Amino acid sequence: MTATWVKGWVESTEGGSSMSHWKQQTREGNRLFDYGEYHQALAHYQQALWLARQQLVQWHDADEAVAALVVAHHNLADLLVAMTLPDRAADLLCYVHDCLLATCHSPACSSRLREAALRHTRTTRAELLTFVQRHGSHAGIMCSLGHCLCQSEPSSRLH
Repeated sequence: MTATWVKGWVESTEGGSSMSHWKQQTREGNRLFDYGEYHQALAHYQQALWLARQQLVQWHDADEAVAALVVAHHNLADLLVAMTLPDRAADLLCYVHDCLLATCHSPACSSRLREAALRHTRTTRAELLTFVQRHGSHAGIMCSLGHCLCQSEPSSRLH
């Protein structure tokens, strides 16, 4: 995920106090990331991720809640790569992708949340593929991609 898209999304959507606080943390993390202040950005991105996780099932707009969750994970993953921690970044990318896949199939989640999660798996899948292109193969990513919803059974090949 690119910082430009993330900043554009953050600037273009409006919401209540929880989402506003998430946006504030994300903006400050982005600003610090842009200035190379990675350790300070880490605290803001972690807070944004915590907020996104807390509001996932509670937020009135399921699509916005899932988007916030995805953006928070991808921002933190980008930061971890910049901090020369690509394996931790890959684990985080796998986690959010697998979380969305599980949400898609969870009868405990509302249909709006399941549908939003399904839509956003396209973004998380693309991010996994981009990571492999940039950093090489990663076992966790290959496993996550093998569970793609468009396949009837897991595969070891990317499609």
